[in-house]
Amino acid sequence: MTTGTSAPLLRGRLLTFLGIALAALGLRSAATAVSPILRSIEVDIPFHSVDIGLLGMLAPLTFAVFGALAPLLSRRIGLEWSMVLSLAILGGGELARSAMHDTSGFLAWSFVSMAGTGAVNVYLPPMVKKYFPDRIATMSTIYLFLAVLGSVIPAYLAAPLVSASDWRVSVSAWGYLAIVAIIPWIGVLMRSRQSTAAPTPPTSDRHITARVWRSPAAWGISVAFGIAAFNCYIMWGWLPILLQERAGMDEATSGLMLAIYSAIALPNSIIAPMIIARVKSMTWVILYGMAVLIIGTLGLWLAPATLTWLWVVFSGFGVIFFTVGLVLINLRTSSPSGAVALSGMVQGIGYLIGAVGPLLVGLIHAVNPDGAGIFTVILGSALVGIFPLFVLRRRVFVDAA
Repeated sequence: MTTGTSAPLLRGRLLTFLGIALAALGLRSAATAVSPILRSIEVDIPFHSVDIGLLGMLAPLTFAVFGALAPLLSRRIGLEWSMVLSLAILGGGELARSAMHDTSGFLAWSFVSMAGTGAVNVYLPPMVKKYFPDRIATMSTIYLFLAVLGSVIPAYLAAPLVSASDWRVSVSAWGYLAIVAIIPWIGVLMRSRQSTAAPTPPTSDRHITARVWRSPAAWGISVAFGIAAFNCYIMWGWLPILLQERAGMDEATSGLMLAIYSAIALPNSIIAPMIIARVKSMTWVILYGMAVLIIGTLGLWLAPATLTWLWVVFSGFGVIFFTVGLVLINLRTSSPSGAVALSGMVQGIGYLIGAVGPLLVGLIHAVNPDGAGIFTVILGSALVGIFPLFVLRRRVFVDAA
């Protein structure tokens, strides 16, 4: 692979590594830090079933909208400044929503926080391609591992932080992490200003973007990512509530189950990028993802109070669809511009698919809370994997002429 990366750029990779690592660590906290403690938040702010569905839908919906807009911003001000701005929005939104006293305010600032998250989502893969073109699989493993860890820790610590203080402290803690993540990027920008290296090419190109959107493989990657988003945001928004209702769990135990669900993505984030980088076809990877999603969903539906952790583990392994989408952004493009375009497409479409899940579950739950309709929908989403199964059989560059 041709890197085109200058020597000064390579020498400055330590700051970029820290920036990518911290951004990835705070990437999913806005989505997983609330649902385990929703009952505690309801003491101050009332939430109905549809409100909970809207809250769960906000994350993937804003990720979709701002994921699609993110390439436009990076074209104007560059990847690094775009990252700084997005992290500031993410952190500021988290801090603001922790101070709210009404449902509409909490939802509005959740939207702001998740808008920043949606943009950061898009910028991380092309940052890896730009600064670490010779270490794509390794860096993908590291940042995906940290992103997963960043969903596990908030879910696990949410209830203990409430017990030690209150829910406002529990929610606001993750906003400070996003603010800290800005610091290395400021260092990267200062270093770039002092560098005499030639300017890097634009990070987004209209012709490349059009080429990517016409690629069947790009659509396959987007749908695979969408399957993961659909399932993850249902689980992140509803798993604790469903287990509290159907298995009689308390907040702490259901929060632990959500942490386990998120933690299962850790081995996927370590092993899957290496496998995906080596295989020519995604056939067996996608078949595996479909199988574990089906097994986990059937277990949570038919035996929620028996071996609950096992069904949660199987469902968690289905997050490999996220890994497929994110790793292929770099492996199926030939340039940083192509990676930005594909990243915006995959995460825009994928999160738009994911946005349907939590709201749909909220509507079904309001009408029929017994769970049958909810789990039928999740099973159906696993079968959608048939489409990427066929179009990702061959390795092609989606931005190639």
